[in-house]
Amino acid sequence: MKVIATSSLKGGAGKTTLTLHLATATEHAGIKTAVVDLDPQQAAAKWSDGREATRPPVTSAMATRLPRVLSDLEQDGTALVFLDTAAHAEAILTPALDAADFVLIPCRPTAIDIQHLAVTGQLVASRNKPAAVVLNAVNERVAEYEQARRAVANMGLSVAPVSISNLVGYSRALTAGQGVTEFEPAGKAAQEILSLLQWISGILYLSDSRLFDKSRETPNRSRHP
Repeated sequence: MKVIATSSLKGGAGKTTLTLHLATATEHAGIKTAVVDLDPQQAAAKWSDGREATRPPVTSAMATRLPRVLSDLEQDGTALVFLDTAAHAEAILTPALDAADFVLIPCRPTAIDIQHLAVTGQLVASRNKPAAVVLNAVNERVAEYEQARRAVANMGLSVAPVSISNLVGYSRALTAGQGVTEFEPAGKAAQEILSLLQWISGILYLSDSRLFDKSRETPNRSRHP
């Protein structure tokens, strides 16, 4: 079982949004996926409560019980777990980082958001965890996007080659109790999520066969991007 922690100590970075869209897309691809909601606000769990589909399941848990929760999920045959962490809560973030095989750090392309990366980055580095910053809610056509990429790189943090744009489809899908690959499979937002997963799959080897094929409306299995 692989574990991905979606982590940032900055509020409003897009942790839950990124987690839920990635998890639904991975489940749709045939990989048994689960989400563990460690955030006391329980946004992911509330989304799951209003959702018709039963997969991927969202489990509410305290960070102190995370090892037991992960053990139960692994025994149940879960292949991939996303950990949705909390803002301003290092006590919640650190157990998630300890359990993670890979860390995704969403960050909006603003100076304030980038400044908040330092502490999260230090916690990840101290555990020698592979990680990447995912620029979120971006407009790639404006100068601030490239400036943000350079600023993150200058901090010594890796930047994912796929960014998440500020498309309204992301929020509309969650409001409907879905991920974007369910809500609008052929839309640009869905293609962004699939591209990001395709890149992640090449790092974690989520499957030995095809995983994500963006040329089709329904995700398939693929090993490498």
